[in-house]
Amino acid sequence: MNNDIGPTKILIIDDDAAIRHSFADYLEDREFVVMTAENGRIGLELLEREHPLLVLTDLRMPEIDGLEVLRRGHKIAPDTPKIVVSGANRINEVVEALRLGAWDYLIKPVRDLSILGHAVNKALEKARLLRENRAYQENLEEQVRERTAELELANTHLANINVRMRKVVESTRKLSVCADVNHFGSRLLDEFSEHMLASGGSIYLVENKGMRLLHTLDTGHLPVFISFPLKENSIFRRVMEEKKTILIRDIAKESGIEPSGWGGYKDGSVLAIPLPDERGDIVGILTLHNRTHPPFVEQDKEIGAILASYSCETLRAVRAFEALQKSERRYRTLFEKTNDAIFIVEKSTGRYLDANKAAAELTGRSLEELKCLTTRDITPEKAAERLTTMADADKTTDLGNVTYHRPDNTRRIARISTVPLGSNSVIGIAKDITHDLEIEAQLRQSQKMEAIGTLAGGIAHDFNNILMGILGYAELGSMALDPGDPARKKFQAIKVSGERASKLVAQILAFTRVEAQATAPVRVDVILKEALRLLRSAIPSTIEIRQRINTKCMILGEPTRIHQIIMNLCTNAYQAMEVTGGTLKVSLTPVKLEAESAASVQLPPGEYIKLTVSDTGYGISPENLARIFDPYFTTKDKDKGTGLGLSMVHGIVTSHGGVVTVNSESGAGTEFKVYLPIATTDKKDQQKKPESPLQGGNEQILLVDDEKDIVEIQKEMLEILGYQITATDKADEALTIFTREPEQFDLAILDMTMPKMTGIQLAVKMKKIDPDIPIIIFSGYNEMISEENIHNVGLQGYIQKPVKINSLALTIREVLDKASA
Repeated sequence: MNNDIGPTKILIIDDDAAIRHSFADYLEDREFVVMTAENGRIGLELLEREHPLLVLTDLRMPEIDGLEVLRRGHKIAPDTPKIVVSGANRINEVVEALRLGAWDYLIKPVRDLSILGHAVNKALEKARLLRENRAYQENLEEQVRERTAELELANTHLANINVRMRKVVESTRKLSVCADVNHFGSRLLDEFSEHMLASGGSIYLVENKGMRLLHTLDTGHLPVFISFPLKENSIFRRVMEEKKTILIRDIAKESGIEPSGWGGYKDGSVLAIPLPDERGDIVGILTLHNRTHPPFVEQDKEIGAILASYSCETLRAVRAFEALQKSERRYRTLFEKTNDAIFIVEKSTGRYLDANKAAAELTGRSLEELKCLTTRDITPEKAAERLTTMADADKTTDLGNVTYHRPDNTRRIARISTVPLGSNSVIGIAKDITHDLEIEAQLRQSQKMEAIGTLAGGIAHDFNNILMGILGYAELGSMALDPGDPARKKFQAIKVSGERASKLVAQILAFTRVEAQATAPVRVDVILKEALRLLRSAIPSTIEIRQRINTKCMILGEPTRIHQIIMNLCTNAYQAMEVTGGTLKVSLTPVKLEAESAASVQLPPGEYIKLTVSDTGYGISPENLARIFDPYFTTKDKDKGTGLGLSMVHGIVTSHGGVVTVNSESGAGTEFKVYLPIATTDKKDQQKKPESPLQGGNEQILLVDDEKDIVEIQKEMLEILGYQITATDKADEALTIFTREPEQFDLAILDMTMPKMTGIQLAVKMKKIDPDIPIIIFSGYNEMISEENIHNVGLQGYIQKPVKINSLALTIREVLDKASA
């Protein structure tokens, strides 16, 4: 390309050969004569020797950088336009470049070389104008007397441009400190209004569906949001289409623009400036009006365009910074608030780099402590194998269940998955499943106990039927003998053993929590002595039992439950000494707790019996001591305990209004103390009442039981009482008998569990025949039947096997008397 002073020579100074060649090819295609230099030193030599009309220079180069080229180049060729093309976009470097005489500043990479061409043409045109202006000034000097006034005006105009350009630089510095878009919008509009001496204006930013008001100097009349499409005759529409600054001296005289009609405009002059992004797309529009000395002039338009070009870079940086802050806040919120533990771990060493609060809770360590540790320190099992898996994985990896060792010697189990993070770190996400595993274990244990309960119920039914025969024949045999007959004592001994066996069945049912028990005044010393007799045969001879029983006081309770307390505490004690031997001490004493001593064990003041069970075994560690009463918690082997014993003790003691305490040290034995309130039963009530004489009758009774022996025993008992008995061991035969002559019978006694037809089913069929027939259900054990709910099915009584003749007589008489009343 040629101009009025010869070929247009352009000097490109850049240490990147690819950029030099790219720029050179582009400019040579447009008929420019291009010279290139790979550093500032060669560039300055070419500038001084070849006198190019324009210089394109990078900032960061070896030997002599771009800022030094500007500084020296200004001395060599002060009028030659110099354009900086650099990847350095820090505002201080931009400001310094402009201060040293750069005419323009382009940001690398320049993907669209038309931008470069536009900047070059613009600078050359400006240089040409400056040369013409200089020629014009030289011509004026020849005609100094005639053109002095015009020269002074031109100098004033140039001085004004310089002043305004310095203000532009200062404005860009102010904008660079903005931390968010709202602050940027407010500062930008203030800077523009100050530059243009305008008191009114607004700034809108483009969104997907329209333009949103960011800031305004005229509050109250502007819409917060302007939807797309924009009005055809609006200033905004024109700016968006033309993508350049619009200067309107008087909007009333401007064709194709429709005034808004707002009364706050002092004049018709308007300046509308587009805010382009790096691709040239409009991201916002800034408008100014109400100039102090209207109208706006071309210089305002040019200064506005320059300031807009610099402010757009700042807007992009502010938006990026704002988005980064928002992303950081979201990440930190997710990181800190999630219930799962999150770790950032170094692949090569397993060192913890960061962790959230949940991770600190899982590991029992603070973030500062974690950063000093590795995965091997906290999860030692298979740590090296997991670290290798993490290092080799390039996607999300499930590491399975991992055990975390905590400083308090407890452990937590978590399921871990990892995600790669960069080249040498991973994110680990750990879900604490310790409680879930405990619940699963408890569920399995509960199912096991439920199965044991079902088994116990079945055993109880069969065993009570057997005991019915033993106790029944013993009682009948005893009744058949004279009071002084020596054999009578033997029958009495059979009765005592049978009754003890019956209580044992009740204890089994109570242990499995199948059967509810009623409370009554109970002598704990008697139960304690019996339990210790049973334990002596089961405990190894290496363990000495020392007992001290100093009370015959009663408590209000249930014997089998008290028996469970003693057996569980003593069993735990002897198991702690099973290997080493030792001493098991058991004492029972009355105590009176005053206010202070009662408060120390969280009981109301009053009189209590204190059961103390101590051993000389291995003791309980502090971390386990706090959990010994938790259901299913145990430190024993699976074949030694279920974790239910002490939990059951605690529950029984609490239900009796008492407290159980424990003191223990590792290696120094354990001592349990049970406090139970003494019953305030009248002494007269404590005396054993003599059994009332047997009450019989002469009524007709239908007796049904599938056990022939039990039928014979009950039939003989009832006949002794004077009743007329029709007995059978088949339910269907009983129904046939009753159907044939229902009016013959005054009462029916039916076994609950029989083949083909249960006692309840038989009772329902009999009630259909004679609704008024009294019926008593007789059962060895059935969890669906009890004295409380038997009346809900229309029956009159319930007898639990095995039963003594006096209890049988009393129940039958009560039912018959009530039916005849």
